[in-house]
Amino acid sequence: MKKIIALFAIVSIGFVACNTATEKATDAADDATEMMEEATEEAVEATEEAIDSTIEATTEAVEATEEAVEATEEAVEEATD
Repeated sequence: MKKIIALFAIVSIGFVACNTATEKATDAADDATEMMEEATEEAVEATEEAIDSTIEATTEAVEATEEAVEATEEAVEEATD
């Protein structure tokens, strides 16, 4: 009878050890997933900011070009008059 009780105790310890390892692996996977989600969100935000900056710079460049074209047209008109 003592052998059976000892066997059950050993098996129980094995289950606890396996369960603990599984929980640790699951927790680690959850933590890694959360870190990846946060990194992805930060990357998306950085990309959005870069796109907004690019749009703003492009818009300013287009406006400057339009002003230069107008100034050139006026200069040509004055030169030809």
